[in-house]
Amino acid sequence: MIYVIGAGPAGRMASLRLAGAGKEVTLLERKAIGGTCIHDGCMLVCGLNDVARSINTLSFLKKSGVVEGSASVRFPEVIQKLEEVQKKLEFILERETKAAGVVIEYGAEAEIRDGKLVVNGEMREAENIIIAAGSGIYVPEIPGNDLPGTYTAKTIRTMPVLPKRLAIIGGGISAAEFAYIFRAFGCEVTIFCRSVFLPVLSEAMMKAVRRDLADVTIKYGTIEQITGKDQVEGVILNGEKMPFDAVLFATGMRPETSIFTGMAKNPDGSIKVNEKMETSIQGIYAAGDVTGAPYFTPVARLQGFAAADSILGLPRRVDLEQFPYTIVLGLDYTVCVPKKDAEGVTFSSPNIAGPESFWHVADGSVGSMHLTVSKDDGKILGFATSAPGTSIVGTYLGYLVRKGVTVHEFSSMLEVHPTPDGMYSMIRLAADALDKE
Repeated sequence: MIYVIGAGPAGRMASLRLAGAGKEVTLLERKAIGGTCIHDGCMLVCGLNDVARSINTLSFLKKSGVVEGSASVRFPEVIQKLEEVQKKLEFILERETKAAGVVIEYGAEAEIRDGKLVVNGEMREAENIIIAAGSGIYVPEIPGNDLPGTYTAKTIRTMPVLPKRLAIIGGGISAAEFAYIFRAFGCEVTIFCRSVFLPVLSEAMMKAVRRDLADVTIKYGTIEQITGKDQVEGVILNGEKMPFDAVLFATGMRPETSIFTGMAKNPDGSIKVNEKMETSIQGIYAAGDVTGAPYFTPVARLQGFAAADSILGLPRRVDLEQFPYTIVLGLDYTVCVPKKDAEGVTFSSPNIAGPESFWHVADGSVGSMHLTVSKDDGKILGFATSAPGTSIVGTYLGYLVRKGVTVHEFSSMLEVHPTPDGMYSMIRLAADALDKE
């Protein structure tokens, strides 16, 4: 029997792979299938962002003079309906997993004690084990961080009402996405970040981000205290007291590994693995957030597959040197950064009109495209693009980057029309430009 601890993206993918190869697999899960992605991560943001974009789109079209009326959000109802959808997603994932032959045990408190699997206090024999227990949300040690009115992605659904003034602590992707959402919902939003806001994006992309977050205030520095007695009343930054009704921590993730002992770990507490996703204990593997950053669902899935393949005797290296990621605001911002030592030429252009972007041509907010290619052979080295739905295009274009495909090979593609992403034309432009040199 092979045991997989955690039914999030990494654990579920590993289980499906192993079961598909004829192995007996038991998936151990404390709460519900789907992990952070379904409950407190990707799907939570998607559900809230769909509402936020709808509100902002209606507002934009009203300003453009093509529609009348306005929309506002009923937050408790949004959360109720969102949880109903999440339950449906759980049902779909559970049905798919069981249909593949995987046994799922819920309420399973699993731990590794010096190389031995213990489930709900009882020892179990295992042929192999994959640890895919995910991560928790990191909350910095700030006085007042546990006051009523402080929230994380796991607890924002408990907000009784939308706060008038919301402070978001963090300067990364989650902070930006929640700022966009809650500003659309009518809150006065201030982001507090220590140094650089969204350092993962280039200045060219940040111009569009600033448009999406035009009504969000960004302040720099470290919060010294969250004030209040029985409820959040404000924050103190650089000695200045500022009033707020709620504080949302968007300060990153931290691996949950304290219950796994006897194996080597990294300085941040994550489980140390080799290229085969093996831990320092023979027969035990780890995948996903428990192995440390980057805390992205696609990475967790890829590592889950890799851990399963190692058990099946088909080891493969998980290459995380280049992978595309997306920030979801008014537009999707999808980026695949070139390797550090890569030298190439970058082609840039505004994005094109299409579904969800046609009316934005009038004010120039259709997004932009940036493609970096090698001048020597035309290999696609990296890209950055912003428009509705660019994450879909980025998935496949990122694969081409990893495979070393050239713009000359890709320039004969036939795009699906209509589409709001013009990367196909950018690739053709790059191919033509290189041919002329």
